[in-house]
Amino acid sequence: MTIVNFATGHYTRGQQRLRNSLNGYKFLGFTDYRQIGSPSHGDSPYAFKIFAIEKALEMDDIVLWADASMWRVGDLSIIENIIKTEGFFGEESGHYCWQWSNDFCKNYHNLKEEEGLIMYSAGLTGINKNNPNAMDFFRQWKASERAGCFKGDHSNHRHDMSNSSIIAQRLGLKFQRGGTYLSY
Repeated sequence: MTIVNFATGHYTRGQQRLRNSLNGYKFLGFTDYRQIGSPSHGDSPYAFKIFAIEKALEMDDIVLWADASMWRVGDLSIIENIIKTEGFFGEESGHYCWQWSNDFCKNYHNLKEEEGLIMYSAGLTGINKNNPNAMDFFRQWKASERAGCFKGDHSNHRHDMSNSSIIAQRLGLKFQRGGTYLSY
């Protein structure tokens, strides 16, 4: 399993702290948008996650995205095994997609409040590229970014998180209990 992260500016200190906490797990840390071919955070907030994950999937079948504000607090082999067997890893965040999706995102996904879809923290996302359902998730997540669904004001939209949560649940991917393996 490769843990991947992208960070710029003062977030690079968090990236280094994350790297140091991983006890020898393979780590791929990017610090320049050109390394991954991503639009800037200003142009498409958090799109760098998709582009960094995509680069990591070129090098490893099992990839775990972890935000730069995280560090390991548990046994990562448990997450790795979940990704291997289920194809996907994400932890519940305790919020609802309807409340944190802007109108553009709601329309794109034809999201209905009564669906009651919950969010997972996309700050910790694991993908097994040998799992067709996980790769369908990844393709749809990337398509939502390309369609402009990551754009919007942070006061009512969670960019990558809203989109990934909607897609994952509609594909039947399971979320784990939050805060168990890495911490903010």
